[in-house]
Amino acid sequence: MRILRRVSIAVVLLLAGAPALAQEGELPVVNAAMEATGTFSWIVHAMDYFGTAEANGIRVVGTPYASKQATEIALRSGEADVKVDDFLAPVLLRQAGINASGIYPYATAIGGLVVPVDSDIGGVEDLDGRTIAAGALRDKSVLILRTLTISQYGFDIGDDQVVQAAPPLMMELTASGEVDAALPLWHWVARMEAAGVSREIMTVADMLEQLGLPRDLPNLIVVARDDMDDELKTRFVAALQDTFEVMLATPADDPFWQTILDEGLYSLPDPSQFPSVVERWKAGTTDKWDQESIDGLVAMVERLVELAGPEAVGVERIDPDAYTTAFLPR
Repeated sequence: MRILRRVSIAVVLLLAGAPALAQEGELPVVNAAMEATGTFSWIVHAMDYFGTAEANGIRVVGTPYASKQATEIALRSGEADVKVDDFLAPVLLRQAGINASGIYPYATAIGGLVVPVDSDIGGVEDLDGRTIAAGALRDKSVLILRTLTISQYGFDIGDDQVVQAAPPLMMELTASGEVDAALPLWHWVARMEAAGVSREIMTVADMLEQLGLPRDLPNLIVVARDDMDDELKTRFVAALQDTFEVMLATPADDPFWQTILDEGLYSLPDPSQFPSVVERWKAGTTDKWDQESIDGLVAMVERLVELAGPEAVGVERIDPDAYTTAFLPR
């Protein structure tokens, strides 16, 4: 198994004094910025639980932040070395003068468009002039939805229509009818439907397909500062690969998953729903990261710009150097 091979290699490196990245007797540290309600905290927790970080000769310290914007500030300031973000994040960071790159895929799953259960909205064509709650104004789901409405329905969803809200607030606004629709992440789609708050009318993957774009490209990626030590990046990616491998092999009823609830890394009004959330998380993970993946992201953004224009997308094109496979373990 790949994990066992890496444990052996890590032991050899440690005995040889390889971590010149830290003081003698200490493992080098990777500082990870995590959204408080995001699943990246599951990964960091699993690295400790299963020992996959230590097996690769590192220690990963996760710090929770209240919002996606806060994790970006942490990365910009150097408080964090890595974070999980949209596929456009490294491009936008580099445009802002922050040298960062996408170093590994995180997930293909994103979310969907939901409306209150009693809403008269039947499809995307009914969104003109409606208010939509989203995680951020430039959230990937908003970008893809805007591209779809502009290119195929003849209207744009302007910034004045988008209400920025964290997932719990998004659920409250949808339940109260204060917004007409919402674009929650995949697990909040399930929660909002289970609670009788909303109904899903289209997944973001379906939007991509309507646009003639691939459904299976990574929509979330691991972003690292370029000034993070190269060897440390490689070890972190190796730890990620090992962690995903063991988590995917761990049944949804295994005690490990209960520790995520016990540690407060995820909460549900009805904990019995968690196994189904876990299975949906597993279905959205990916380990495909090669030049074809990078070329696909570049082509997807070019298509989005062609359909909706650079103003809607937020960039004119993707710099392929914003992504790299250089830190995949050999």
